[in-house]
Amino acid sequence: MKFWSLGMSSDRLSHLENILTRYRQQVSGKELTLTTTPYEDKERIKLQIADIKKEMQPYEQQYWEILSEQSGSIEFSEPEAQFVVAEIVNQVHKIEISSPSYPDEALIILREIRDKLNQPDKSAAAKLKGVISLIPPFVGIYYEAELDTENFLRNHFPNFISLINRAMKKKQIL
Repeated sequence: MKFWSLGMSSDRLSHLENILTRYRQQVSGKELTLTTTPYEDKERIKLQIADIKKEMQPYEQQYWEILSEQSGSIEFSEPEAQFVVAEIVNQVHKIEISSPSYPDEALIILREIRDKLNQPDKSAAAKLKGVISLIPPFVGIYYEAELDTENFLRNHFPNFISLINRAMKKKQIL
């Protein structure tokens, strides 16, 4: 059961962003250390990275749940939404072709997202809001070694993440 209101959820979202940023910094630091660590210590550091990502996962899931709940009240301009929708459709196609290493469950959800974005007779902004509501199950699928969802989204859909962040910041200002 969720107990946050719209104002509280924006505060919680900001708080979760801070927590996730710190976790990402820890992971980044460990990854940098991994490049200069003697071979016998590499496995220990890889386990530490996996542990940090596992600790981070509930915060990521809560972040996407709040974002999904708020998606109905987030406003996107049609040109921005069209650009992001096109990017997502293209990236999903590229991932299907060039990345067979992703888990089947993740590819199924990516196809659902693509299909939702290809629906006719809907504005791009409406389609984008629908995609936001599909993402929390995607984040909820946790593959410690196979798929880091936060980096996956940031690497493959940077404009989507940027648009979401701008919309949420604009919403907090209002």
